Amino acid sequence: MLLPKRPPISLPDVAPLAVPDDLAASLSALGVSLDPAAVDKLARYLALLLAMNEQMNLTAITAPADAWTRHALDALTLVAHIPPSARVADIGSGGGVPAIPLAIARPDARFTLIESTQKKAAFLTDVAAALGLANVAVRAERAEAVAADPSFGGCDVVTARAVGKLNLLVPLAAALLFKNGVALFIKGQRADEELAEAQRELARHRLTHQETVATPTGRVVVLRAEGPAAASHRAPLPRHRR
Repeated sequence: MLLPKRPPISLPDVAPLAVPDDLAASLSALGVSLDPAAVDKLARYLALLLAMNEQMNLTAITAPADAWTRHALDALTLVAHIPPSARVADIGSGGGVPAIPLAIARPDARFTLIESTQKKAAFLTDVAAALGLANVAVRAERAEAVAADPSFGGCDVVTARAVGKLNLLVPLAAALLFKNGVALFIKGQRADEELAEAQRELARHRLTHQETVATPTGRVVVLRAEGPAAASHRAPLPRHRR
């Protein structure tokens, strides 16, 4: 879906966030290696996110040090779970976490950022262009509409953070994923509780819980789509809210 005509967003001219002294060690703990150009893009992205947050509601995290930990590093906990050259769809991308940091760290993968709020989708489009992220496309639609669009075709990985509970995310992910695709959901301490609540949806949409991985910033719930291809299993989808 093309974005409707709109006044262009004027991204602020801001300096990149200062890089924490321990960033290399934090990345190493996640098994992630970034070259200086990628680190600079992360710093620029975080600066733009915090600056634009003063004009639109993008994040509750406003301290630069917290942005590195709770945005950049939290997003990068997913890197090891994304296969080479994967097609990735991010549900409810909001201000761009986890998708923008992942696109910076994984230029081999292609990312579709799904964000139904037009202003946020416009911000994501402009940020991706400003950072030169040729592997990013933005869909200003609901996840249900993207899944129903034959031109989308499906993906290898679905990601989401701070969008909704697992029983809401499971049918959305199942409709987007190829057979044997993986859903990666960043969760907090209630991950097990959400998994228990989502058992019926998991069975209905043929997703299985592979593991829940504890990370320095939270927990990652890993689900796998079983055959036949989950993306062809078109059970009615609930409407999701951000």
